[in-house]
Amino acid sequence: MEKTINNDEIDLIELIKVLWKKKLVILLSTFIFTVIAGVYAFTAKEKWTSQAEVISPRVYDLGNYFNLRKEYAQILRTDFDAKAFSDVVYEKFNRLIYSFDERQAFFEQSDFFKKLVSDNGVDNEDGKRRLLNSLTVENTSVISPDPKKDPDAIGKKITFSAETAGLAQSTLTQFVDYISRSAIQLDLKEFTIHYNEKVNDLNIEKERIERDLAIQRNVQLDNLKKAYTIAKQAGIKEYSAVVDGNANTAISNMALSDTKIPLTDSKLSDGTYLFMLGEKYLKAQIEVIENQGIVYPPRYYQIQEELKQLTDLKPSLDKVEAKAYSYQSAANWPVTKDKPKRLIILLIGLILGFITGIVYSLISTIIHNKKLHIQRG
Repeated sequence: MEKTINNDEIDLIELIKVLWKKKLVILLSTFIFTVIAGVYAFTAKEKWTSQAEVISPRVYDLGNYFNLRKEYAQILRTDFDAKAFSDVVYEKFNRLIYSFDERQAFFEQSDFFKKLVSDNGVDNEDGKRRLLNSLTVENTSVISPDPKKDPDAIGKKITFSAETAGLAQSTLTQFVDYISRSAIQLDLKEFTIHYNEKVNDLNIEKERIERDLAIQRNVQLDNLKKAYTIAKQAGIKEYSAVVDGNANTAISNMALSDTKIPLTDSKLSDGTYLFMLGEKYLKAQIEVIENQGIVYPPRYYQIQEELKQLTDLKPSLDKVEAKAYSYQSAANWPVTKDKPKRLIILLIGLILGFITGIVYSLISTIIHNKKLHIQRG
């Protein structure tokens, strides 16, 4: 047992002696690897990540678009739910911010992407597509809140990484604003469709009222003129000369009620009893209807007023200014870079160099000893 221990001690001492003899090799290897690591650590592209947290927009974030939608509801006498409107707009923002097509559309038109293309000397579509894919998938991320991991988080976290802290912050701010504008434009486009449909429906209803009343007026005039001709030929001048006492009350009521003929059939539509009103009364009726024109119901004037107000509202559709989100925390200026971690890289280079020097020293010693052994044998 003591012999084994002594052998182990001798082997360890021999190992230390070998390493001490090769100390220059080990130091040189450590120095070279550390220098290589240092060159990489101080020349590699840096990565800084900015983060923003967004929530559903508040009333003041929705700007004049909120007022426009509220006024639209008031014109049509319908309920307007501010929270529901805010949630609908924010839902579109969430949908678009996850869209890779929308992200690529942003980067394609951004100064950041154009500078990146120029700095990297990318001059073909494949290279641009790879660069766009990298920015869209690797540099940009959207994280939904997880109540289990972060109970205080209430909004979506959006991050973007760039080579400098300032570039990361400014690009992330521009990205969020771009998605917001796209969401507002999408909602406005859908609202404009509803607006145009409503205006069209009101115009159709207005025209229907005009058409129906015009038909009724023409039918009424035709019946009155026909009855007037009959009364004139029969020599019936006055209504009192025809209807005497209570005996003919039913006939007189029928004649009076049917002066306005609906589009359905009427008992007096053929003028059988209408002439009994007398020439004088019928002529007066005809003159009044011809001179006075059509009398429209209240709904007709209500439609006119709604159309006027909607027409006055239309120019506002081209001047909408709103945000589809509200900042819980705006895009921050990152104070710690993600990479490269210079100290860690230098330590890794130093350790790798030291280990490589030891391994090289041991292997070279073993090979040298074997050659000597062969020569002596």
